[in-house]
Amino acid sequence: MGKRRRMDTRKKQALSSGLPWKPALAAAMVSLAVFAISGCEKTKEGEPSEVDFAVVTPEDIPQELLTIIEENKEKEMRLTWTDGEEMYLIRGDGKQATGGYSIGIAECTEDEDCLWFDTRLIGPQDEEALSKEPSWPYLVVKIAATQKEVIIE
Repeated sequence: MGKRRRMDTRKKQALSSGLPWKPALAAAMVSLAVFAISGCEKTKEGEPSEVDFAVVTPEDIPQELLTIIEENKEKEMRLTWTDGEEMYLIRGDGKQATGGYSIGIAECTEDEDCLWFDTRLIGPQDEEALSKEPSWPYLVVKIAATQKEVIIE
């Protein structure tokens, strides 16, 4: 498989250390998360194993993370956020012209070096019941915190 983009998994210490949180700080930290060409590739010899995860409902998303998502929902999002014990993987597809969109999980796997979180945008299924209002689909899953390189697709 070809090279994949990677997401910087450094902890957002200002958010998790109890310091007063400021929206500008969060926006700056999110903008620092740079996608780069990754040296992690899936190989046939060490097949990746599945990762245990839980989809997080909007009511259960930590407030700091929810604020970051709201500030960045207009554009495509590929983020990680940790509270020290758990890591949250966030995938958003930006503004869609109508309602009815969702994001599905294709895979969440890992090997010795990397964790892959692969998602797909799912379009509206019922055209007649479709909301004419724009939507901003996103998905948040929770996994055990890891120091591995995280690749979100």
